Amino acid sequence: MSGTMVRWAGLALMMLVGVGGCSLISPDSDFPPPQPPAAAVRFKVTPPGAFPVDVYLSAWGEGYVIHAAGQAPIYLISDKKGGFVIQRPGEAASFVARRSDGSGWDILSANAPATFLLKQEGGSWILQAPGELPTLIVPQ
Repeated sequence: MSGTMVRWAGLALMMLVGVGGCSLISPDSDFPPPQPPAAAVRFKVTPPGAFPVDVYLSAWGEGYVIHAAGQAPIYLISDKKGGFVIQRPGEAASFVARRSDGSGWDILSANAPATFLLKQEGGSWILQAPGELPTLIVPQ
């Protein structure tokens, strides 16, 4: 899994965790909207050495869809066992599981080491891929 995909996968997961199944977001129809609906929840994501980016999460079908300008949507689909499958069109799926110590989530891929999404005091999150600088994720 590429570093960019890892960052977006972690972002998607963090957004899902941040919303926590918020009922303010209503599921869409069979296809995700081409852009985020008005009810989408906004997050500010700051990759290492880059400017912050607005990213939006909205409910769709049996999961969620993530929108960011200039990026293909990311789909989060419940595995019905407390975890998620993260899928972006044309890329391999990743699997997400809660960390046993409750400190966040592990993002697992068949072709890359685990990436960690860790809770921080104050409501923010750190996405840490092995060998890369962390990405900061803050709900808005």
